[in-house]
Amino acid sequence: MKTVILIPAYKPEESFVDFSERLIAKGHTVVAVDDGGGEAFADVFKRVEAIGVTVVTHEVNRGKGRALKTGIGYVCEHMPDVDLIVTADCDGQHRIEDIEKVISTAEENPGVMVIGGRFRDKTVKVPFKSRLGNGFTRVIFRLATGTKIHDTQTGLRGLPKKMFSELLKVKGERYEYEMNMLLMLHVWEQEFVEIPIETVYVNNNAGSHYNPFKDSLRILGEILKFTAVSLISFLIDYIAFILLSQFVFKDGGINFATLFNVSGWVGAAISTFSLAYLVARIISGTFNYFANRKLVFKRGSGSSAAKYLALALAIMLVGALLTGLLVNFGWNKYLVKILIDSGLYVANYYFQREWVFKKAPKKKDAA
Repeated sequence: MKTVILIPAYKPEESFVDFSERLIAKGHTVVAVDDGGGEAFADVFKRVEAIGVTVVTHEVNRGKGRALKTGIGYVCEHMPDVDLIVTADCDGQHRIEDIEKVISTAEENPGVMVIGGRFRDKTVKVPFKSRLGNGFTRVIFRLATGTKIHDTQTGLRGLPKKMFSELLKVKGERYEYEMNMLLMLHVWEQEFVEIPIETVYVNNNAGSHYNPFKDSLRILGEILKFTAVSLISFLIDYIAFILLSQFVFKDGGINFATLFNVSGWVGAAISTFSLAYLVARIISGTFNYFANRKLVFKRGSGSSAAKYLALALAIMLVGALLTGLLVNFGWNKYLVKILIDSGLYVANYYFQREWVFKKAPKKKDAA
């Protein structure tokens, strides 16, 4: 398996030269992307180029994501026989032994993406911003995808050839690119394996340009998109319910409790199944399904439509029953609808992610 080590480098320290020398001495092919560090760092890149590293240069800083895409594009164009790209950071966090561990794992698992995961060694003191950044994104990633990856921020990854063309299309120019790469695994139906690597920090990770606050915000896209779609769907549902109740179906249209001759608290609950309620849910539900299918989960089929319909009916039934009960106790029906629907948001998201649009990337045990 022909492999290239791809290193995006922005204002690298002196240790980058030693790191490159040791990689070349081990017989590895190395491509480094100078991400616009400027003249102050030109000498560093000249020195690594002199020992055999291929250097591709950005005239201005364009971000880690763009640097990775530039490097992948260079490999595709100039090294078409390469089967695996291993990305590594230039700040000394990744040991050569772990890079070779990623390579050997990829050789034993052809076509599988290999993720080198840190933070498993409890004896290593992890810098606060690294612990905060990875902990935050790990939780958000699990919420957004249902997939468990321990180290979502690691820069040490083995990328098989079948991913190259797709990786060039992934959105993101900075640190969010690496998260977006993971978020796309389910779309590509790409298998992955996460292997433990040693946690190394040089000078308390002072060389890292990752900002745990600003850059973490960039990776919230998927779950925020679902929240936005859900909010818009809720507004459509709520406004349609009010308009239909006031102008189309007076008092809701049909009282289903009276129609089916049901009384008591059951009747009060069923009475909320008015034509206004049902039509409003059909309108908002149709928007919600297609928006989530196209924008959030990016997957779905005929079976997903049937599953969504079943989920929508269940959510509607629970919402109507709970709303009816509280209205029967004297609560305002419009206020109750807001409270109940807000509570059902979490359940709706979970079942859409885990059941309706479920197609998680396959996590594979290392051979």
